[in-house]
Amino acid sequence: MSTSESADTTNPTDAKPSTRANTALSTSIPGLPALDLSPTLNSQKEQLEIYRHLLETLAQSEQESALIFPTLSKSLTTHTATLVKLKDDLHNVFMRIRALKTRFQSEYPDAFDYVQSLHVKELEDE
Repeated sequence: MSTSESADTTNPTDAKPSTRANTALSTSIPGLPALDLSPTLNSQKEQLEIYRHLLETLAQSEQESALIFPTLSKSLTTHTATLVKLKDDLHNVFMRIRALKTRFQSEYPDAFDYVQSLHVKELEDE
């Protein structure tokens, strides 16, 4: 290897940008104007802080949800069972009403028809 070849190779310490370029946070690419990266880096730092705060808020929300979930789940199960029971009770009540109407219609047909006609007139007035 000749001395001219060793002179052509770059020394890794020579490839480092100058400390002035590091403090100014700028870069220059041959053929392009120098770029000032400070505003971009500041904006990214601000966004990072926003995302960190958001992450903390979401983690806290998740913890609170995990604490409340068992209670709400039990409450939902109880309410659902209550609604099913109410539905069954209403079904039973309306079935009894239909049975009574059928019995009254067969036992007292004239009175039943009179009451039904009053009910129809009442609906027409509304």
